[in-house]
Amino acid sequence: RNDFGTPAARRAVRSLRRVAFEEWIPPLLAFLNDPVEGVTEETFVDLLERITYQNWIRRLAFTARLTAYFQLITAIRARKTGDDIRAIFRTNSNDDEFRTLLDGEVYGRPFAQAVLLRLEEADQDESVTKDFGGKITIEHVLPQALKDPYWRERFSDDDHRLWLHRLGNLALLAGIKNYKAKFYSFDRKKEIFAKKNDKVSFDTTKPILAADHWTKDQLVTRQTDLVERARRIWSLN
Repeated sequence: RNDFGTPAARRAVRSLRRVAFEEWIPPLLAFLNDPVEGVTEETFVDLLERITYQNWIRRLAFTARLTAYFQLITAIRARKTGDDIRAIFRTNSNDDEFRTLLDGEVYGRPFAQAVLLRLEEADQDESVTKDFGGKITIEHVLPQALKDPYWRERFSDDDHRLWLHRLGNLALLAGIKNYKAKFYSFDRKKEIFAKKNDKVSFDTTKPILAADHWTKDQLVTRQTDLVERARRIWSLN
């Protein structure tokens, strides 16, 4: 029911529900049935979200993902200390690999939309609750083909390959994917994006709509910002 006592815990569980697998549920149930002294519900759920997203983004196979969860359940049943529980999360994480992968190409990955939706909440006050419903799509700002002169003047083929599928170039929008917008200049794309974004306002999309141009410098800035938000949400060490 996600009726945890703190907004942070409820936000983390909403985020976990977007994950493509459910192996995180048994360790959470184990903790709720037998709480660990020195570890609050909020802390446990936060750590559980961190390790779950890291393992998802790191593309660990089913058996590898289960390792951390099995160790947690075993430790809880053995009434290990809070420090022991935290150590399990840390030893099963890999902050560097997770960050490197998230800093690379993410479009088309199973976790792409879940990550972008969670980044929407990253800088929100905990009193703000966002429910995302209906059809949501991920759009490229720099288009998938450099057909318009606007883009040809600003991006080489190498630049295009480097930035196309990275977080900094992706925007969340409401509704079905808009194929009309895919090759247009930035101003024309903004008009189409703005019409779609009237239905559901995504904070991570607003700076794109406010920009005068879309350049490599803006991609670098946005990429750095989003990856840093992700690091704050999901790093463990």
